[in-house]
Amino acid sequence: MNPIKKNSSSLRIRFAFGFGLLFTFFLAAALIFIYISFAKFRKDEFYDRLKEKAVTTYKLLIEVDRLDSSLLRAIEKNTPSSAARQVMVFKDSINIYNSSDTNKMVYNRTLFDSIKARGEYFTRQEENEALGLYMQKKSDRYTILAYGYDRAGFRKMNFLKWVMIIVYCVGVVIGWIVTYFFVKKIIRPLDSLKNNLNTINYNSLDIRLPETGQGEEVDSLSANFNQMLVRLDEAFSFQKDFVHYASHELRTPLAAMVGLTESSLNNAKTNEQFQEVLKQLLNQQKGLTDITNSLLLLSGNKIVTHVQEYPSSRIDELVFRSIEIMKEIIPDSEIQVDIEGGWSNENDLLIHANEPLILIAFNNLMKNAIQYSPDKKVNIVIRIEEAEKEVRFSNAGKDFAKDEREKIFTPFYRATNSSTVKGHGLGLALVKQIAQLHEASVEYNYDHSRNTFRFIFN
Repeated sequence: MNPIKKNSSSLRIRFAFGFGLLFTFFLAAALIFIYISFAKFRKDEFYDRLKEKAVTTYKLLIEVDRLDSSLLRAIEKNTPSSAARQVMVFKDSINIYNSSDTNKMVYNRTLFDSIKARGEYFTRQEENEALGLYMQKKSDRYTILAYGYDRAGFRKMNFLKWVMIIVYCVGVVIGWIVTYFFVKKIIRPLDSLKNNLNTINYNSLDIRLPETGQGEEVDSLSANFNQMLVRLDEAFSFQKDFVHYASHELRTPLAAMVGLTESSLNNAKTNEQFQEVLKQLLNQQKGLTDITNSLLLLSGNKIVTHVQEYPSSRIDELVFRSIEIMKEIIPDSEIQVDIEGGWSNENDLLIHANEPLILIAFNNLMKNAIQYSPDKKVNIVIRIEEAEKEVRFSNAGKDFAKDEREKIFTPFYRATNSSTVKGHGLGLALVKQIAQLHEASVEYNYDHSRNTFRFIFN
């Protein structure tokens, strides 16, 4: 099974399942909140109706002189309340009024004490609800109890409960279906991206994904992936060229060494001739060693993750050490050094550098300048500025053609003016690689009949 397809399907299922669960939870929470809110509203409303009935009965019984308990009970029977089943009035602890012939309400000393302590007291007795009020008129103290069953309210609550159950069930089914198709639509650009990715392999790195019309996130992902494809394409191309050119460069000295050895074995030679053959083999071996070391440096990865991890070194000391090395290799060369820019102390000359690699870069630039100069003279300028430090290597000589300028830092490339100079075309490629390792740059320009290479530390 294709892992990308499996992961895409799994992602769709996980998204749909996750959104479905969230919808189910929030719908249930919303409906429960509505039910609880309505239940509180019903309770408060019934409490108000019980209180209104209790207060009305108290006023008619106590404050209306001509209305006695018998007449009030008769009025109650002919005007039944939608709230209270029974209203009882107590003066101190004596029952002076009961709206019903049968006593349905349970009351005791604890209930009276709670009503007296709070003034108003609401309680539940099985399916019924009761309200107690404590009133005082002059020196007389009255306790009024209103007792009833909110039949209409509970009918509404029951109706609301079943409506909410039906809404929840239907809503969950519809919600899960809508969520699935919504997620499927959202994931569709990823499916398209997956199908495009399946067409890419190491033989088709030139393919580019569409970067528009798929949604901002997928478009951004496609753009980043295309950038990665560009880097991979460049890396594969470099690797392919590197293997090709490396094989060619290694084959030449090896073939020469084999030829010399076979010739020596097949033909009798004097000691002087063997000495000459050995010298030729030694030169070939040294050349082979130089090529191998250069290839290893060129193909290596970055030594550190950040240039600040390199130790500090004085840029002028590195230049002078490189000059000493070059003087030993080419004794008749002329090298002049100047220091420019504003610097006041030793810290201004410090750079973060891998000294062996920087020396290789400076040596290569200096050696090129000497070899391609008609008089073997090189001018080196160390320029110190606040934003950057630069080392310039310049020599008199011919300019490169425009198309050659773009290729001089390519591995194994040799310009038309190098036919008389021995080399492998790896020197400037190594310089560029070392500059990149130091987050620096190397540039070439031709001005006033002089070739100039600039090694710039940012």
